[in-house]
Amino acid sequence: MATLKKFWIYFLMFIVSFIIITILTNLAMRDNYKDITDYEILSSSPEIRVNECKAEYSHGYITGTVTNNTGKHFPLKYLQVDLYNKDGIYLGTEYKELKYFNVDETINFDINYSYNDTSKVVLDITDEMTKKEKINFFNSIDDDQLKIALPIAGILVFYTILP
Repeated sequence: MATLKKFWIYFLMFIVSFIIITILTNLAMRDNYKDITDYEILSSSPEIRVNECKAEYSHGYITGTVTNNTGKHFPLKYLQVDLYNKDGIYLGTEYKELKYFNVDETINFDINYSYNDTSKVVLDITDEMTKKEKINFFNSIDDDQLKIALPIAGILVFYTILP
């Protein structure tokens, strides 16, 4: 009888500690979004309106509407969102497809992105998805140098890890 009572006490302690740890983890991992007020809208027709533009260090989101005020029907257009950091360095581009965009139609958009340290957003309407080249550290290294450096680095890492 005492063993069964101990079991239930340990079981309840486990459940209570699991709940407390889950709550504390969720509080610690809660996103701390900050407003991005530095956004630029390049297209006036169709009209783009931003409702909310928020970012955390590693990701963010943009919500808003696009209204077709051109007087023409578009079978396919794209909302292009270019993302930059505080130094003006290009981070990447996200797209939202606007299919069958009728006259005077308003489409809501919600774009999630995962780029580090985003602080400026540029929105535009385009006809096609284009890729801009990101500025990357590895673009400045020759392939021959990389072919030599990576195996040497791997050997050094294994040499330091293995006894």
